[in-house]
Amino acid sequence: MKKKIIFTLAVLMLLIPGGIFGVRKWIEHQNSPYNVSDVLDDKGVKLYKRGFRLLEEQLATYIKEHYSGVTKIEFSPILVRGGDGRYMFHANIVPIVYDEYGDKAYLGKKIGNQTFAHYDDFSSIRLDFNGWDEEIIEIRVGSEFIDISDSRCLPENVKLNSVKEIDENIEALVNAGHLKDVVKSEKGSPDAEISYNTDIKKGDR
Repeated sequence: MKKKIIFTLAVLMLLIPGGIFGVRKWIEHQNSPYNVSDVLDDKGVKLYKRGFRLLEEQLATYIKEHYSGVTKIEFSPILVRGGDGRYMFHANIVPIVYDEYGDKAYLGKKIGNQTFAHYDDFSSIRLDFNGWDEEIIEIRVGSEFIDISDSRCLPENVKLNSVKEIDENIEALVNAGHLKDVVKSEKGSPDAEISYNTDIKKGDR
């Protein structure tokens, strides 16, 4: 009998710490800004990851092909907020540009009193499902939105040749000293590294 009691106590001593650890990890996940299960289901997560990855490729390709002096282009996580019944759901990304001196600058942020365009699911890309529950992805080119729902990589017809919002933003970043020697040029920056980011995170930064 004593042996059974000792064995039971030993098992409990092994299980309780594991259970506490599991509960703690679950609570950490629930409170993590990367837990978006209350605003996006699995299908929505897949759609937003795919759609914003294409948007990142569109923006990065434009900067790499039209600006010299750039060494790296990367992106913030996909930032989501709202969708909780109080506020409308909204998602955006922040492009980040590095120059040859190691400086990095964020596009879409305020510079002095001047605000610049955001890259989001309203003005840059439209994401939805049709009546057959199939993904709809429409990306902006100029004043139009073009359907690229069947594309896995950026189609040639949605590559950007001129983007006033990006040009004005980069010019302002250079003038403010956040970037150095980043210049609009047909030579581009062919060796610039591109780092995509399809993590989804709650917040606006």
